[in-house]
Amino acid sequence: MRALRALLILPLFALLLTGCWDRIEINDLAIVTAAGFDLTDDQKIKLSIQIYTPTDSSGGGSPEQSQGGGPKIGNKKALIESAVGVNTADAESKLQELLSRKLFWGQADVFIISSRLAEHGISDPMDFLSRHPHPRERANLFVSKGSADEILQWQPSIERNSAEMLREMTVLHDSLNMTLLDVIVMLADEAHAAVIPWVSIKPSGNRDSPFIGGTASFKNLKMNAMFDERKSRGMLWLRNEIRQATLTTSLKDQPGLISVQLADSHCWIKPEMVDGRLGIKIKVEGTGSLIENTTSADVAKPEVIKPLQKQYEKAVVERIKRTVTAAKQANTDILGFANQFHRHYPSQWREMKPAWDTLFPTIPVRYEAHITIMRTGLVGKNVNHTKDIQEGGKR
Repeated sequence: MRALRALLILPLFALLLTGCWDRIEINDLAIVTAAGFDLTDDQKIKLSIQIYTPTDSSGGGSPEQSQGGGPKIGNKKALIESAVGVNTADAESKLQELLSRKLFWGQADVFIISSRLAEHGISDPMDFLSRHPHPRERANLFVSKGSADEILQWQPSIERNSAEMLREMTVLHDSLNMTLLDVIVMLADEAHAAVIPWVSIKPSGNRDSPFIGGTASFKNLKMNAMFDERKSRGMLWLRNEIRQATLTTSLKDQPGLISVQLADSHCWIKPEMVDGRLGIKIKVEGTGSLIENTTSADVAKPEVIKPLQKQYEKAVVERIKRTVTAAKQANTDILGFANQFHRHYPSQWREMKPAWDTLFPTIPVRYEAHITIMRTGLVGKNVNHTKDIQEGGKR
């Protein structure tokens, strides 16, 4: 009797097992690794995608194999497909019509918006990327000087494709790392402003290559200014994204240079309200190690280190000040000042907000920096200094 009951119940459990009825094999997917957005002459969206093309890694005398038998890296050109639509979603649907596989956006690491589209407005691609369920929120966002598909078409010698190269450059280099989520958050903040790194093709050695040369500022979803690398450097300090920085300076009446490498730094932005007047205080603290000294100064002595630290503090302030000045000239609060006033003075902010575009360029900023040199190396004085060698020879 029990066996009969079990036989009657088991089919009921089978109805609850859904299995893999909706599975899609990886061979049926067109995996998007990067995408570019351009604006056509008739004000339509041109969507270009970079599709992953796997290479044969089995080895066996294929011409795509290296001499050692292993697969080459960067030897197979990435597949680029483009389509034009009235908006991004329409362009994507037309792209799908060109492919025999289903588009999959879950592996896209880089999104590039052309400067022409950025000046016109990025509401269309940003809405698509933030609303579509597949694109990664942690994907890197760039603005291209020129067309976006030109960057996608570029084939590196080392990495598999240009998207992978851009992602690695952002991690390794001292450049702003802005993800899709970062830009969405900044645009939703009080100032409705954001900053995105720009990339261009630059001559390098025997061939041209992508180069992250600065940042582009956005206000109300439109690009209104582009800053070079010098003016963009301070953003790294203000956003606490300085992973490693080398500061080089000279001492008064001392030929040669001294360099220190910062290992730890932090920046605070504090709003001030004195007698009803607005103000901002930017404070930076950092510690580092002295890594090179080509002067005759003995850096082991406190009387040498103290003025040297002052020089580095001045250099840090100058870098931040350049960025603040550039943002004020563009009248775009990419620095987060509005958020700080809203957070610390909410009642006053309600009165300030309607006139923020007028107030922001006039806000006085105070700077305070403290740089501490923790290590000076095994020697205090440069034993290879020319003057010391000459004096030693006379003795």
